[in-house]
Amino acid sequence: IDWNKGEAKSGELVFQKKSCFRCHGDQRRLGPDLTGAAQRFSRDDLFTAIIEPSKDIAPAFRATTVITTSGKVHSGMEIYTSPQLILLQTTPDITVRISSEEMQVVQPSTVSWMPSGLIDDLNDAEIAHLYAYLKTLKK
Repeated sequence: IDWNKGEAKSGELVFQKKSCFRCHGDQRRLGPDLTGAAQRFSRDDLFTAIIEPSKDIAPAFRATTVITTSGKVHSGMEIYTSPQLILLQTTPDITVRISSEEMQVVQPSTVSWMPSGLIDDLNDAEIAHLYAYLKTLKK
């Protein structure tokens, strides 16, 4: 990849095309804030996190998996927990309410929210553009 040929404007389009903003956006942040990420992490570490998102999950972004008595599996970010229920944000748009009577197993997930293979269909130029865009997200 020729990293010097990356264009931030084109990278922003890649960021939108891959729906990165849905989890790393302002309002419904389910993933870490990417502001300054390209300055805090090496390019290799940043792309390792993108390519292998479950390799190292920050505790603040570790999902919880709940298996219900009916065998249904929910995985999401705990947004509210009480002795009576758990509210899980399972997608940027969906919150699931699970009562304590329904919970059979509650455990931390070992799988990242970020899908594996997210950039597998991008060509080298698009990856360089994405990196150029991430570099513009400075604090």
